[in-house]
Amino acid sequence: MIYLQGEVAYDAPAAARDGPRTEDTTMNGAEKEAAKSAARWWRGNLHTHTFWSDGRAFPEESISWYKARGYNFLGLSDHNVYQDDPDRWIAETGRERYFGEYLAAFPDARTRTGAEGIREARLSTFAELAARFDEPGRFALVPAFEATRTVKYSDGRSHQVHMNVVNVPKLLPSIASPDFVRTEDDVPLPRFVARHARETAAFAAARGERALFMLNHPIWQWYDIAPEVLAETPEVRFFEVCNNGTEIAAAAELPQDGFDTDRFWDVANAFRARRGLPLLYGLGGDDTHVYRGEPHGGMLMPFNAWTLVRSASLDGDSLVAAMERGDFVACEGLEPEDVSFDRATRTLSVSVAAKPGAARTVRFFVSKRDFSETPVRTIAIRPAAEPDSAVHERTVNVYDDRIGREVATFRGAPGEAVRASYAMQPDDLYVRARVEEPGQTLCTANLHPKGKLVAWTQPCA
Repeated sequence: MIYLQGEVAYDAPAAARDGPRTEDTTMNGAEKEAAKSAARWWRGNLHTHTFWSDGRAFPEESISWYKARGYNFLGLSDHNVYQDDPDRWIAETGRERYFGEYLAAFPDARTRTGAEGIREARLSTFAELAARFDEPGRFALVPAFEATRTVKYSDGRSHQVHMNVVNVPKLLPSIASPDFVRTEDDVPLPRFVARHARETAAFAAARGERALFMLNHPIWQWYDIAPEVLAETPEVRFFEVCNNGTEIAAAAELPQDGFDTDRFWDVANAFRARRGLPLLYGLGGDDTHVYRGEPHGGMLMPFNAWTLVRSASLDGDSLVAAMERGDFVACEGLEPEDVSFDRATRTLSVSVAAKPGAARTVRFFVSKRDFSETPVRTIAIRPAAEPDSAVHERTVNVYDDRIGREVATFRGAPGEAVRASYAMQPDDLYVRARVEEPGQTLCTANLHPKGKLVAWTQPCA
């Protein structure tokens, strides 16, 4: 039985409704209307782990649980591996509970007796899983893997860099290489991340595929990636604005300064917008590792954070194309009803359906053109538990309130729908919105909003 840590009354599955509407200036009026009428929202998660790496479920279990929960697409993003080895077996020792439940649910699974008489099960490949679970117009398995790497510096610091490659059914050559090593030394982080993004784009283009490259959980575990890194890497268009996290998050050691993924996002985008670089988009992901209430407890669980994509078709290419246009929303327990941006009037509009007893709020955030690039102050981070270690030594810059300023708030009464819009002012670099509702998400990690469900729209300009 899947572990749910209690049920949370989330909205109905996204596929039942029309999707966010961001105007596309490359289409004429008739084409826009046709696209809008054909498109719908699809709910999915692109950050999931299984026994192909360090997840604690067979891939069939993970997929079937997400599909049964109303998800429309899923990426199994195991660490530094793609599910294409037809001869990958795992032993039952230490996994007796998992084997028992898996074989009861999937009696056609392949098993054998391995060394020393220990039972083994073969892990199904992506092709086998897609053939079993894909269902046109309802569910699609999307190729994915997580490139998990570390950069170490001569001053003792160590930074984890995790990156998802989506919709490419193959490992990147650098990851698949026999010479691959997880750790590199003294590489500037912007160069390191950009190099992987460029490799992804070139590799996908050579194969005729449409790839999505995403920087995962940048401020986990100890603010390993600063927003200034993404201000310097226009090659990176996507990052995780919400991720299930772990019990040991950087925010636990920082002063109560409000420097979270929202602020991270605005700092990166303020610098990018001023330099004329493409805006950074934020996805929601579970980073699922545990499914049955294992020691991670309420962290790294399924069904907490997801991405809601507006697309006419449910396939990897269409989903990635929609996300490249910004036609998606990052969700953590809450979904808006509609999102649109009118480029002619530079107006972002968000509508949220009524929910009995729930008071919903829409907040609009901008960064102003005259923000100062000089930090107001710099916070030094050194874990209290490791006062003599430089491994997690960090500095975090705090900028003035012209970055990520809340400029409009629309509050609905309990049980009332909210229709909100904001027209950008001449001194706004971009605008984005956040939808909130009192409540508690399944995940209680440090980097999550406390006491509220949240959905984030993408920045528009």
